[in-house]
Amino acid sequence: MITIVIASCKKDNYIVGGQLENTTTTLTTYDYLKSNRYQLFDTLLMVIDKAGLKDAINKQGITFYAPTDFSIKNYLQKKTLEAQKVNPFAQYSIDTLMKYDLGKFKDSLNAYIIPAAVKYSLLTQNGVIFNTAKTGSKAVISYEETFDPNLGYTSAVSTAPRIEYYNFIKGQLPAVVVASAIPDTVGVRVLCQTTGLTTATGQLNVLNNTHVLYFKQ
Repeated sequence: MITIVIASCKKDNYIVGGQLENTTTTLTTYDYLKSNRYQLFDTLLMVIDKAGLKDAINKQGITFYAPTDFSIKNYLQKKTLEAQKVNPFAQYSIDTLMKYDLGKFKDSLNAYIIPAAVKYSLLTQNGVIFNTAKTGSKAVISYEETFDPNLGYTSAVSTAPRIEYYNFIKGQLPAVVVASAIPDTVGVRVLCQTTGLTTATGQLNVLNNTHVLYFKQ
């Protein structure tokens, strides 16, 4: 495991493939996200408040894989491009999401919640299957060695660092699951850029800034 220091709030420069220096907090999951000094979750929490889902991410014993505000921005950009195929002047904004898409948000947020404490000790290189809080959906969560220098590997260490991936499953899993080999038609694989935080109410991990809300491809 490695620790990468927070340098700025740029899209690709928050925390990648690492573990927090301080892995426990007395704050609830909601309050910890709200206290983020880079305000990476302000839009997320605004929509959570509007949808009345604060208690859902603060439920005791769950693990929340939090998307950042960049994930919401990525989603809005994709929806705008889709709308502009019909109307070149169309814009899909956060106001549009809250007016027309809040029901979907309420349901889909559950795909980011595992109703159990996901600890490193439970995970494997090939991944473990978990039920999500979204009815009928599953995720494969893996804890994989990396030899990518961009994810913290260096030849100066004798043991390769490990990083966590969250793979939301949309299709039929094969009989033998290898997380890194799950095709795009079956699952959406997302790097966790921050992992292993224990809050006053549960576990908290943060998905990579390149993720698109609702696991939209």
